[in-house]
Amino acid sequence: MGKLNKILTVLCVVFGSFLVLLVFYYVITFTNIPIISTLRDTWIETAMTTADHQWLATKFFPKTVVDKIMAKQVTTDDNLISDPNVVVIAPRSTPTPTPDFDDETAIDVIAPVDIDDDWPKVGDKDEQGNKYIVADKEQDIRIVEIGGFSLGDGGNYYKGQILFVSDPSRVVVRHTDAKDVRGELMSSYLEKYDAIAGVNANGFGDAEGKGTGGLIIGWSIADGKLWGNRETGLNSASAGFTNDDILVVGSIKKPQDYPLRDMVQWGPVLIADGKRMISGSAGWGCQPRTAIGQTADGTVVLVTVDGRQLHSAGITVGELADILFSYGVVNACLCDGGSSSVMMYDSAIVGSVCTPMKTTGRYLPNAILVLRK
Repeated sequence: MGKLNKILTVLCVVFGSFLVLLVFYYVITFTNIPIISTLRDTWIETAMTTADHQWLATKFFPKTVVDKIMAKQVTTDDNLISDPNVVVIAPRSTPTPTPDFDDETAIDVIAPVDIDDDWPKVGDKDEQGNKYIVADKEQDIRIVEIGGFSLGDGGNYYKGQILFVSDPSRVVVRHTDAKDVRGELMSSYLEKYDAIAGVNANGFGDAEGKGTGGLIIGWSIADGKLWGNRETGLNSASAGFTNDDILVVGSIKKPQDYPLRDMVQWGPVLIADGKRMISGSAGWGCQPRTAIGQTADGTVVLVTVDGRQLHSAGITVGELADILFSYGVVNACLCDGGSSSVMMYDSAIVGSVCTPMKTTGRYLPNAILVLRK
C-alpha cells in the first residue's frame, strides 16, 4: 500500500507539473495582459524578422498566433515621399568681410566667428547626456555612445553609436566591384574611396547565413549609377541624396525617375518631414540596427545599435525613431540590420558586430561612406 501511495504521489506531481506548464503556455500564447503580450509579440517579431531563426517562433507558437502578430507589421506607405524643403543647408563657410580702406569709417576688421570654440572632447556629454567617443575636429566627425533600458518596448537593453557629419556632400554610397558575385568588407570600401567612416546599407541574399554580399536586395545608386533588383525592391523604403545633398526618404519603386546622386533601400522609414512614422516594435522585433537620417540644417546622422549580445539585446524601430527625433532628425530610414549592421571609423569597428567576423564585419553589397575632407 505504501508503494502504491508513492506511485500515486509521483503521478500527481508529474500531472500537476504538466498541467501548470500547460496553463503557463496557454497564458503566454493567448493572453492580452500587456507585459506578457508585449514580451511574447516582441519575441515572435524578432524571430520572424531574421533570416535563419524563424523557428524560434514557428516551433513554439501556433501559426495562427504568429500570423496574427506579424500581420500588424508596419511598412512604409506607398505614397510617402518626404519634402526636400524641410531641410535647409547653410553655406559651409562664411567669408570674412573685407573692410574698405578708402572709407575713413572702416576702422575695425571684422573677425570671423570661430565655430570650433564649442567642439567637444572625447568624454564630454552632449545635450542628451550621451558621451562622445569620437571628436574628430579635423574630419568634422562626432560619434556619441547611446544606451539604455527600454521598458516600454519589452524590457530590452541596447547600446549603440550615432555619428554626425555636418557636410552632407561628403556622404556617398558606393557599390562592390564584384556585383552579383561578392560584396566587400567595410575596410575595403573606406580604403578604396578614401573615406573616414561608413555603415552598411542594403540587404543581400543570405541563404543559411552564408551569403557573400554579392546579391543585393532592392535598388542602390552610387554616383548616379543604378544597381539592384527590381523584384526585391518593390516593397522597400528608400533613402537618397538629391544633387543638392538633401536626404529624401519614402517609397521609390522607380529610382531612375528621381534625380538622386546616391540612394539605398531597406526600410521602414522612421521619420519623414519631422514626424515619427513608427512607434513601438511595429512588427519588427528587437534587432541590431543601422539607420541614416538628416537634421533640418543638413547634418547627416548615421547610427548603429549592437544586438544579439549580452551587452545589447538590440533595439526596436520605435525606440530608434525616438532617439533620432530627440537629435532633431527630420528624415530617417532604416538600413539592413542584424549580423550585417556595422559602423567603422578610421579603419576600426565602432561598437560590436554580431558576427564571427568581429574585426571586419561581413561582406557587403554597398556602403554609406563619409569621405575624408
